[in-house]
Amino acid sequence: MIAAQMRGLLLCIYLLYCQSNFGQLEFKNSNVGRVMNLEDLDGHSLLKKYDPDVTGSPFINDNWVSARITLSKGKEIGPLSIKLNLESNELYYLDSANTELIAQDGLVRKVDCIDYYSKDGSNCVFKSGYPDIDKQDENFYYQVYTEGKIELLAKKCKYIRSEKNDLTGEMSKAFVDGAVVLYVYAYGLMQGFHPTKEFISSLFEEDKEQATKAFIENNKINFKKIADLIKLFNYYNSSH
Repeated sequence: MIAAQMRGLLLCIYLLYCQSNFGQLEFKNSNVGRVMNLEDLDGHSLLKKYDPDVTGSPFINDNWVSARITLSKGKEIGPLSIKLNLESNELYYLDSANTELIAQDGLVRKVDCIDYYSKDGSNCVFKSGYPDIDKQDENFYYQVYTEGKIELLAKKCKYIRSEKNDLTGEMSKAFVDGAVVLYVYAYGLMQGFHPTKEFISSLFEEDKEQATKAFIENNKINFKKIADLIKLFNYYNSSH
């Protein structure tokens, strides 16, 4: 009897701890319900902002993935089940009650997906909080390929493409991947990436330049391959 009471007490303490962690998030309801299959039991789209006839998915991955979350004030929480909407640049997550919510802009600064990798084999990490550039503000989630002195970032997005069937005249809509655009964040400066020797050399500090150039030559680094750039910038960052 006493053991059962103790187990009940420990369970209550654990639930209160979980609720306090989730309470720090201050997320808002997404009003789209569960989106595992992007439709409700009646077959109507739950993505209220999208046409129900749009095929495909706006998410980077259709499945919920486990992730550690870093908030804007530095607090780390998780793991949480998340989905990143690349069309709307919104982070979806499931709370302790399995309710789907969307993080408010500016609240989450890092999403570190656990045991989930991109098609190129790199860890799937997204961060916001970078300086405004092009059409992205500080709340935009970039995929982070390297962290440290030089951060290699990728803007990934999806958009809805409409096509007309030349034979039937019918229109179709689908979520498609936009072009991946690379950026570099180094020494407090955000700039577009250019796959040239001159641009990349401009990122290196003088005392590391010769060693880094030797690394490029010895490893036959191709500036147009993301895997090679990751190898190069990880080497440079590890030398600091």
